[in-house]
Amino acid sequence: MIVCCLRDWEREKFALHPIINKGIEYISQTDFTTLTPGRFDIISDKMFCLLQEMHTAPASQMRAESHFKFVDIQFLLQGEELIGVGRDPAAHKVVEDRAEKQDIVFYQDINNESLIRLEPGMFAVFFPQDLHRPCCSNQSQSFIRKAVIKIHLSLFDDAYR
Repeated sequence: MIVCCLRDWEREKFALHPIINKGIEYISQTDFTTLTPGRFDIISDKMFCLLQEMHTAPASQMRAESHFKFVDIQFLLQGEELIGVGRDPAAHKVVEDRAEKQDIVFYQDINNESLIRLEPGMFAVFFPQDLHRPCCSNQSQSFIRKAVIKIHLSLFDDAYR
């Protein structure tokens, strides 16, 4: 998992894989205020943006998730969001498995969960071993708008896989 903010990305991007930087470049060059929620292809079926709007909820009401074919860059555009994070999906109890068709598996709890707080302009990168519980509220419910860049693992070097 990586947590950063767009204003610091330019001086820190050397530490990120080029395909992650391509996703962040898309974020930095896109005027999301002119777009309605939906899917936007960056590289057909291999890299795309999901523009989402929702309300946060208490962590106890949200399920943790992981993905096995895609890396997520979750960029917060509006609101405030807490995301619970942990590692090692195999050590957690699966409550719903949609891996085959939708590349998502849900878990009820995350062992040794840590919370990260995103504000507008911040992003988090989640890899397949990173369980994440997005859309959690801090003190009270918040409307959030976020761009989630999905990057297929085939776009990474063979060394990653």
